[in-house]
Amino acid sequence: MTVTLSEFAQLIIASIDLLLQILENVANLLVYSSVNSSANLNFSNVWGVAYGGLVSVYWLGQVLQEVLDATKYNTSALKNFSLAINYLGSNATVVFGDMDATSGIAYIQKGVYDRLVANSTELNNLALSLSKMLKAQVELLVKLMEAVNKTFT
Repeated sequence: MTVTLSEFAQLIIASIDLLLQILENVANLLVYSSVNSSANLNFSNVWGVAYGGLVSVYWLGQVLQEVLDATKYNTSALKNFSLAINYLGSNATVVFGDMDATSGIAYIQKGVYDRLVANSTELNNLALSLSKMLKAQVELLVKLMEAVNKTFT
């Protein structure tokens, strides 16, 4: 099966659009749950979920830091790390592409750009999804900020 750059770009655009809609819907669902008396979402508990996420990210960072520190003293690990960086650096144009976007990631990004420029419907749909997601995120942020004093006192 052969896929054109335009088809691949269309799939990337559709995936981004879907992700924006998911983020919008999660924010809307949280706000709706807080004002719906049968759901009765307490935004202090949303802050609790955020806290749990931060704790998890913190300890993941600690683990990563420990592994990176150990890499300095592990000859095989250090060699593999250096080989990976050297391989990526010596193939930078293949991986990342060039300024004319004739290869690599730049080629795909230019394909997405070209598809959006050529398809105003897709561009407008993506812009609408982005603006709706931002609006929903702001509404969620307002609800979260309303609960700050109650949560952190």
